[in-house]
Amino acid sequence: MEGNFINIDFNKIEEMVEDDLDFRNQLLDAIEIAIEELEGAYIKGVDEEDLECIKQARHKIKPTLGLFGLKRLTNILANGKKMLEENGFANNMEAHLVEFKESTQSVLCEVRNYR
Repeated sequence: MEGNFINIDFNKIEEMVEDDLDFRNQLLDAIEIAIEELEGAYIKGVDEEDLECIKQARHKIKPTLGLFGLKRLTNILANGKKMLEENGFANNMEAHLVEFKESTQSVLCEVRNYR
């Protein structure tokens, strides 16, 4: 089962919950909500070309990214930050946004399938 999940490290969740099914479900719910909020805020920030909104969205999700090993999404957010710093909203934001949405949806799918 582990090999099917590439966007999130479920071993970290299992270590934290120590076989407590309720706590596990609470963590999965919290991850799901955090990813959905990130996606909404980030897309809104890109659509409105609002750097502060994007910065706040990245900052808010940072603990979740590290705690649960969301490496792909972490890399995509870092690449987006670099792109925005170097070029503003000018180049490749559409391609970046597609990659970002694919990543967030993959995380959500994995979380839902893990239950």
